[in-house]
Amino acid sequence: MIKPLLFLIILVAGNTVSAQTKYTTPPEDFVTFHSMIGSAERMYKNDSLLQAYAKYDIAFSGYNGAVNPSHYFKAALCALKIKEEFKALNYLEKAITNGYDVDSAKRSLVVFYNQNTKKDYAANIAKWEAERDAGRNNEWESQLYATIDANKKYTSSTYKTATDYCVACMKNPKCNKTLPEYLSKYRLVKEKMKADSVTAAALLANIQKYGFPNMKLVDKNACEIARNILLNYDLDKKNERMNDILFKALINGQISPSFYAQLVDRRNIYNGLPPEFYEPGISYEKLTAKEFAPANEKRKTLGLYAITVPKAADLKGMKLTDPKVIAKLYGSLYDY
Repeated sequence: MIKPLLFLIILVAGNTVSAQTKYTTPPEDFVTFHSMIGSAERMYKNDSLLQAYAKYDIAFSGYNGAVNPSHYFKAALCALKIKEEFKALNYLEKAITNGYDVDSAKRSLVVFYNQNTKKDYAANIAKWEAERDAGRNNEWESQLYATIDANKKYTSSTYKTATDYCVACMKNPKCNKTLPEYLSKYRLVKEKMKADSVTAAALLANIQKYGFPNMKLVDKNACEIARNILLNYDLDKKNERMNDILFKALINGQISPSFYAQLVDRRNIYNGLPPEFYEPGISYEKLTAKEFAPANEKRKTLGLYAITVPKAADLKGMKLTDPKVIAKLYGSLYDY
């Protein structure tokens, strides 16, 4: 599975701008739905299955907007674990026909014991998958995969070292930015930014033509590639070009509130500004204890779950700058 490079580069380069990154606040029903879904997913992860099932059911029944298929799939797993197999079958159908790919690892979790549901699942799974696949844009999916090979050199240690060096220098007022070493490394950074811009321009052209890359159009890995391209499009410094596109995708359930918050925070950090949502993995570590409450109030406006001050016992021996540690403590509840 291709993992998005969400946390590898927080680039502070070029001239900073003072204007805040552009974003749009979603309507109240969207916020309520995602707050409920966030609660359900936290409960599911903590094995509070009956409460999670109730939250999912309330969230789906009370919302008329678009639902990302990954929520239906997680709700199906929850229903299976508490033996609500007919409801699980219904959720699973919605997940797959709306674009969800059940990979080999997760397929082993989909087990029906009731003879009726087991029979219905066996009779319908191929039909659901065929319906899903019939709507896929295979040409665009292949193009997105091809961007990995086309930009492979920019993931090399040469470019990563150059980026790390320039980021450290930009953050240090005493760093001499006229030294030959800095200038040579910054040339590599600018080369990568230019390549990212070209890749993003091609993606945006296809978005205008086909719509936003979602799991009905391309598979999940291709969706991850597309999101990574958009996240790295740092030349859209204030999110002015992409905001309308991203907000529409947010409302349509094609990107998560978490991804939207990550992108807004990244753009602010790029411009030397404080983060807006302190999305874990990007900027929560900059918060002091007294700043958590106001940050969480802002996070509520996107339907994001509250982040909390970590317990000292949970942090023992951990390096808070390590992305794996951040993911363990504060990992996003969304996988899209």
